[in-house]
Amino acid sequence: MVITGVLLIIGGFLVYNALPGFLADTFLYPSEQPFPKTPVDYGYNYKDVEFPAADGIVLSGWLLNEQAEKVIIMTHFGYAANRFGYQTKYFRIVKPYDKEIEFVKVAGRLVEAGYAVLMYDLRNHGISGKTEKGVGTGGTEESRDVLGAVKFIANYEATKGKPVGLLSYCMGANATTIAFGMDAESFKESNVKALVAMQPLTNSLYLKTLNLPGNIYNKTAKRFTEVSGYDFHAPVIQNVSSINVPTLLCQSRKDPNTNMDFINDFFNAISTAKEMYWLEEPTNRFDGYNWFYDNPEKMLAWFDKHVE
Repeated sequence: MVITGVLLIIGGFLVYNALPGFLADTFLYPSEQPFPKTPVDYGYNYKDVEFPAADGIVLSGWLLNEQAEKVIIMTHFGYAANRFGYQTKYFRIVKPYDKEIEFVKVAGRLVEAGYAVLMYDLRNHGISGKTEKGVGTGGTEESRDVLGAVKFIANYEATKGKPVGLLSYCMGANATTIAFGMDAESFKESNVKALVAMQPLTNSLYLKTLNLPGNIYNKTAKRFTEVSGYDFHAPVIQNVSSINVPTLLCQSRKDPNTNMDFINDFFNAISTAKEMYWLEEPTNRFDGYNWFYDNPEKMLAWFDKHVE
């Protein structure tokens, strides 16, 4: 009994001290995943491109169907993903989802509807450049990547002057929102016409849905801030009112890993034309990332209406 008690004490000590570091590092350090396919494997022509983020970090991407008259910029959800998507086999401890996410399939729906599509790796993801610390920041630094992508499309010879739409997922939606707060005028100057934001959510609110003890959460948040230099709760809501294009906000109603108050606050803070699109069927947050492949109608209707 004494030995069992000692082991329980040791186990509790390890959990209390090691778990916050593990959790924080999950947010801080993106997993490395290769690209098993390129757009050509799905039947879509593309070009490899590179361009600088607003602060000079070199980003790598694919530009599909560049001769189309309208352009969509896709920004992925970070952490476990890159421009290709998410591959379950690279999660050996905790797998939040058991299906592959292939963003090229969503891009294909846009290409078939007559759009060019820029897909790119956020900083510290895929084969884009790394920052000095090499960490994810929940959308705060990644906002500079969105600004860089928008400027690239506005100045690239094949897409210059064409109307642009933004399709931004989760942390990518955070980054896009913060980018509007940083420099809303650049979106106007770059002919950005519309935004589709899929399930924005901060690191802090996601972690709270796991119902961890408060001390574990607090230590995780503290480590994140100490390493990254940024607040664990990214400044998303504060920047929503700067969005200056019609916005379709998308959210799975049964998503167990979101905060509905945050979603409602986000929607209410949008000061331009807007619509709330509730996904009624999915029961896993990650289902939303595949949604527009099987159900592209709402996305296409929004872009067709506003990107002109």
